[in-house]
Amino acid sequence: MRYRDFNSLDDFSCDVAIVVDFIGQEEYRRALEKVGTNLNSKGFVTPFDNLLFALEFDLLHIERLRTSCSGKFTLIPGRFHAGVDFLIGLGQTIPVLSDKAKAVLLGRIKKGLDEGLWPLQHELRIAGNLSKRGWDIRFHDFEDDGGFDFLAAKAGMAYEVEAKAISAFTGWALKPRNVNNLLVEITQHFVGNESGGIPVVGATVLSHLSSDRKELQRLVSAFSTVARTKTGFALPDAQIRFIGAVPDMASDALLQTTYAHAKKCNRLVLVKSNHPKLILELDSSKPNQIGRKLIQTISETARRQFSGSTPAVIWTHINFIPDEVFLSLGTAQQDARVCLLDAIANATLRSEKRNHLSQLVFSGGAFLDKRNSTARSSYRTVVYDSPICRFGQNVIFEGGRKHPDHKAA
Repeated sequence: MRYRDFNSLDDFSCDVAIVVDFIGQEEYRRALEKVGTNLNSKGFVTPFDNLLFALEFDLLHIERLRTSCSGKFTLIPGRFHAGVDFLIGLGQTIPVLSDKAKAVLLGRIKKGLDEGLWPLQHELRIAGNLSKRGWDIRFHDFEDDGGFDFLAAKAGMAYEVEAKAISAFTGWALKPRNVNNLLVEITQHFVGNESGGIPVVGATVLSHLSSDRKELQRLVSAFSTVARTKTGFALPDAQIRFIGAVPDMASDALLQTTYAHAKKCNRLVLVKSNHPKLILELDSSKPNQIGRKLIQTISETARRQFSGSTPAVIWTHINFIPDEVFLSLGTAQQDARVCLLDAIANATLRSEKRNHLSQLVFSGGAFLDKRNSTARSSYRTVVYDSPICRFGQNVIFEGGRKHPDHKAA
């Protein structure tokens, strides 16, 4: 299949209608509304929640717009560009699939509405990118019972393409689920000093944040002690310190202030906004392991998901990461010979066990790319060419780095 190069308002309205009819209008709307309901029922929202469900919130806003305009959009909402891009890709994909593939896709969508649609979003973006480069796309994973995701063909050439999407939190010692659990325990068990302002407590776990409830309650007890005594406290697996106190303020103002502070100090900051209030700066002394996770993902994918008879491409998207942070992963710092992505390419592309790989593509971030009278949802990419691909040096994506062992410019 091939995708449109340009999307009009009528195209967008048609694509959205196809998606809604495919899923079922009531089920689709109910599933999207459920995301917000579930978050509100927790009584708090972590910094991760807004990222994890950003696409679903885009889709919910677009669905509300669709209802208000009776399905005939009068503008394409650029603010929700990731959701727009997803619906345009999905709306063009559904009609060309076989009945069997449609059933597989519907299952993926329904599961994604519960757990997150961003892996499917990544696949559709790749399909659209390949189409714009003149490649015909077959959804191999939907049509042919697994394996790689796409077969891209053009002018007698063919490539097997696999899409991988991982969370930027994958390598963190502070897993979002465990942070959520910690916030629950703080909400239920933190006991602070009602006078003297809102305590600001810092906690550095020495390894991973535990998922065990008793261990989390032990941490909260230490937070309470530090907030009351204004002195540090040492645990076998964490160091707790008193940073200071800020004047009491309303919940909304407190959340806005701490959000700005978290961005400024580039640290995870949690808030208990009802009395007794608490501001908690949380970090870990364990380094981020995302590089190791990426190497594991690529190596396992190369080993298991390709036929070996056709050149292969792995495109890995790092989700929930700002585009400027993603670009820093592909740029060597002054004290390093290679950057993180260069090191990953070195570790994976130079092995004879993976000489069926033609290229690695990494992407991250999401932004609205406005050019002249057009706008589209976009992302940053870094491409690497294999120096030892047994199928030769032809590639899908031009301009890839050919010698990642040299310092990136």
